[in-house]
Amino acid sequence: MKVHVLCPATTVTGGPEALHQLVDAGQRLGYDMAMVYAPEGHPDPTPPVFRMYAPRTALRVADTPDSVVIAAETTAPALLGLQHATRVLSWLSVDHYRNFAEQARPVPGAASPFDFVLDPTQQVVHVAQSEYARRWLADQGLDALMLTDYIRDELVDRANAVRGSVKEDIVAFNPKKGLEFTRALMAAAPAHVRWVPIQNMTPVEVAGLLGRSKVYIDFGAHPGRDRIPREAALCGCVVITGTQGSAAFDEDLPLPPGFKFDERQAMAVPLVLRRIETALRDYDSLSPRFEPYRQWIAGQREVFFDEVHVLLATLEARLRQKRALRAAA
Repeated sequence: MKVHVLCPATTVTGGPEALHQLVDAGQRLGYDMAMVYAPEGHPDPTPPVFRMYAPRTALRVADTPDSVVIAAETTAPALLGLQHATRVLSWLSVDHYRNFAEQARPVPGAASPFDFVLDPTQQVVHVAQSEYARRWLADQGLDALMLTDYIRDELVDRANAVRGSVKEDIVAFNPKKGLEFTRALMAAAPAHVRWVPIQNMTPVEVAGLLGRSKVYIDFGAHPGRDRIPREAALCGCVVITGTQGSAAFDEDLPLPPGFKFDERQAMAVPLVLRRIETALRDYDSLSPRFEPYRQWIAGQREVFFDEVHVLLATLEARLRQKRALRAAA
């Protein structure tokens, strides 16, 4: 069985990293795995930060009965033209799929080149990075295997190095999401609270900020299992989030009770501010409550390798069944 994983060249985000982790795990488990970057022919497609995964590469996918092609949901149309290979869609973000599918419709209500993956007759194999995605697929009448991800060793080591830093009354946040609600919090907050956005920073600077911050907040969309809340927890932050997307599921974001708030509710701002002020004042007593979450994060690599093994063994069994049917025909 030859497995090719489609991935955008040079892109450094959580989705492409999960695809690199998949190829790395498959290679370590002894499978014939390769990354196929797009656009084809890029002279240096593997981002430097992902070279640690040492992916084998191929110029193009193999569309044969004994091959498997895996694509993320945002590149689903790349699977449409395959005639022989087993097609696998990795659902890294339900929200991104919806956006891409709608943007690809020539007019509202028209067919989209993304629609075919939800048609059971197309026999696409689905894997979900989050419980949020798995349940959304179940609502569409589709089963999915779990294929999550993990925080790479470099980030874990950096978090461990800064975790003993002196904590300050800093609330760190990601300005790329939930900014309207964060601004409402900032406008109503006491003057002593320092709000620091995570932007225009190197990974080392991000870890340094999280190491000094007592609180990290993350509101707005959670399209999948986001990395920054996990990194913040490893750096010792008290993590406070919303309940949209994957944040609603404890399988994806197992925070202690009382640290998730629905920012769409009328009283959300005062409730969240009260929790933030408590976290800043009583940080030493609240931080240990996040130890189970940190342990859960630390165990994700092992879980991921188990998931990859189940996925590849399932695909092998599927190909054997197809070969048997062809031989009997």
